[in-house]
Amino acid sequence: MAAAASSTTSLMAVFIWACVVGQAASFLDVSGVACGRAQLRAGRVKGGQDASPGEFPWLVSIRVAGAMSAHYCGGALIHKRFVLTAAHCVHRNSPKYVVAVAGEHDFNAPNNGFRQVLPVKDIISHADFSKRYIHDIALLELGQDVVWSKYVQPLCLPDLNTDGVTDALNVTVAGWGMTDEASNGGHHVNVLQKVVVQVVSRTDCQSWYSSHAGKAVVLYDTHLCAGFENGEKDACQGDSGGPLLTAPDRDGRMVTVGVVSAGIGCGRPRLPGLYTRVSRYIDWIATNLRSRGVTVSL
Repeated sequence: MAAAASSTTSLMAVFIWACVVGQAASFLDVSGVACGRAQLRAGRVKGGQDASPGEFPWLVSIRVAGAMSAHYCGGALIHKRFVLTAAHCVHRNSPKYVVAVAGEHDFNAPNNGFRQVLPVKDIISHADFSKRYIHDIALLELGQDVVWSKYVQPLCLPDLNTDGVTDALNVTVAGWGMTDEASNGGHHVNVLQKVVVQVVSRTDCQSWYSSHAGKAVVLYDTHLCAGFENGEKDACQGDSGGPLLTAPDRDGRMVTVGVVSAGIGCGRPRLPGLYTRVSRYIDWIATNLRSRGVTVSL
């Protein structure tokens, strides 16, 4: 494991970069170093495949603190002190009982030399988070700085309200969640999985959920839907909190446009995954970073 940096906190300046991603989106880098670039890349969420070591170096495994604790949610490093995740993963937890593990890939190989087990100093859930998965977003403030390496890197955020997301856009979700619902023979994985899904229009998503969910589901501008009409590929239990990613731009940079939030089952027809739309929360993220000593200019 790489040595942890000093826990002494000073005022940290953050640089905001603007660049074209995909068609029209710009990105924000709140980490102060180059974001969204995997330095190692090779080319089971449901229907997925193994990711390569270092392919998603911003991804963290969120666990209950303790030697034998297991993964239960994902998150993404956006700064050496902050992880972006879903509120439903952490809002009832005490920080002292949560850890974020960076540099993870295969749970069966914990001594890979790149893992960093990071204590959590504070959990910052959106004040208006509801059990209906509205405002399902949170930040973890870490108790020590991560050490950047080829296997541990920050992820870019979308620019304020301009994430470039369009209907049918290909996006990627990665995590250590189940391969399918347990009733269908799904199982937990040890190796990080990835899958490409498509953005579904809010109109279609609302219509599908209204006819197939069996209960009222109301979608807002703060939601993103991604999957396929026939199902098959989707995030699943254990992927919550992880990032929904754009394809790499010409500089190899990826941006998180969503946070895995909710769904009914895994990969069911006409029930695509629901994600928190990150661009709608840039002000909220910036405000919370500033309140904890990070200088952010939008």
